[in-house]
Amino acid sequence: MAESGRLRNKILERLPEPDYRRIVGQMERVTPALGEVVARPGVPPQFVHFPLSAVLSSMVVLEDGSTVEGSTLGSEGMDGLYLLAEPLANPYKINVQVRGELLRLPAAAFKRVLAASAAMSQLLMRYALVSIQRGAQNAACIQHHTIEERMCRWLLETAHRNGRDQFHLTQEFLSDMLGVRRQSVNLTARLLQGAGLIKYHRGELTILDRAGLEEASCECFKVTSEMYERSMKLP
Repeated sequence: MAESGRLRNKILERLPEPDYRRIVGQMERVTPALGEVVARPGVPPQFVHFPLSAVLSSMVVLEDGSTVEGSTLGSEGMDGLYLLAEPLANPYKINVQVRGELLRLPAAAFKRVLAASAAMSQLLMRYALVSIQRGAQNAACIQHHTIEERMCRWLLETAHRNGRDQFHLTQEFLSDMLGVRRQSVNLTARLLQGAGLIKYHRGELTILDRAGLEEASCECFKVTSEMYERSMKLP
């Protein structure tokens, strides 16, 4: 839970009070449109983003122009980790998949923040480790868990990041995220609706039974949540 008066981003929440006030004071709160591209591959970014309620999607762009979902991030993280390895530019196309609020900071100011705040630097190194661990967990999840289990997990993670049990999701996005055909997404959504776990109509999804959705999910939602909380504790 956020400390009193603090904005809802789990990295920023963990900063010592002086660092928090100084860093957040330099940020701008924005609400970009659904689908808006906030960073492009190979292009030095103008801003880094710390989601409050928005969910961002990192897309890998292949040589033929097609894209593959790499990862999603929300209030647990930020989208500029690649700046820790300067001079590397952003390798992903990053766009808004669930509309909501973001805090953004100019990339140049972000570099100054890292130089001035040991706590922020340590938190982002820890978050980088969490992201690597999460990628390994995702690979195991894709290999061993059913589409239904994976969809339940992804919906729980999205609700957790967005802070709400209702959000807009297209079947096209879900098929990209899960790596399956849209027909499979449609069939799985019908199964979850039939079980009374969700309501899904014209891209608007509502979680009706969060406990039931957790029971139907694979263990990866719990594993990654516990991994994050364990790794993101400053001494």
